[in-house]
Amino acid sequence: MKSSILKNVLLGIFLLMSDNISALTTVPKDNINLLFIGNSITAGATLPDPAKQAPPVLCRNLVANATGVNTNVYNGGHSGITTWGFLPGRDDFNRLLAAAQAYQKNNGGIIYISIMLGTNDSACTTTEGAPVSTDTYRANITKIIDALIEGVPGCKILLNYPIWYSPSTYNSAKYLQEGLDRLHSYYPILDGIVEEYEEVYGGNRRVWEYFENNESLFTRENGKAGVFYLHPNLSGANRLAEIWANSLLELIKADGIEVKNPLPQ
Repeated sequence: MKSSILKNVLLGIFLLMSDNISALTTVPKDNINLLFIGNSITAGATLPDPAKQAPPVLCRNLVANATGVNTNVYNGGHSGITTWGFLPGRDDFNRLLAAAQAYQKNNGGIIYISIMLGTNDSACTTTEGAPVSTDTYRANITKIIDALIEGVPGCKILLNYPIWYSPSTYNSAKYLQEGLDRLHSYYPILDGIVEEYEEVYGGNRRVWEYFENNESLFTRENGKAGVFYLHPNLSGANRLAEIWANSLLELIKADGIEVKNPLPQ
């Protein structure tokens, strides 16, 4: 009798442990969680209503409409920030990490983290650490990725390429042609990082071509070297959101979520 009771107790414990293990290893499909690391472009600078029009918000809407799945978004865009500002332990990184962990705990679902940094790193003056060399850029991006993988187990990271700005760009920071050349030199660095990680995926490399010299996608701004084009206007924000969303939907589809309404490429 006692042996039978003991067996039943042990069986119950085993089944309970199995359920808990299953809950930890099964990824719910009832939520998609998008978190964005970026600078003023991600934040939606120069847009009339960034809370509704910033690229991450528009991207969330596109992903939700394409999948029919509840989609949450955290916009970690911060004007003027470089890769230094998002290093583990800094306030911006800590806030994003806390948001990702809260989504994971409270919503379930899959965590996708988009990173687009480099514009302010490429500046010649004023921004933190500028000018940021390719070696330092690589080291900083790698530190951010390593900390995200450790802090948010199971997350997937989309490493988006920074977009073109005009060689006349000179606001509170000096960019000009030297900065633009430096920005483009980060592309092969990002290529290499993507190759090193299973959890990291590359965004659309052609984003540079889409925006290059396409003034209709930018806000016209006056600077110390004349008119410049740095921040996407509403048309540009929509285009950037589409590019990001298409890349994310490829990952989402690979994770078993049906894309019912594909976006135009």
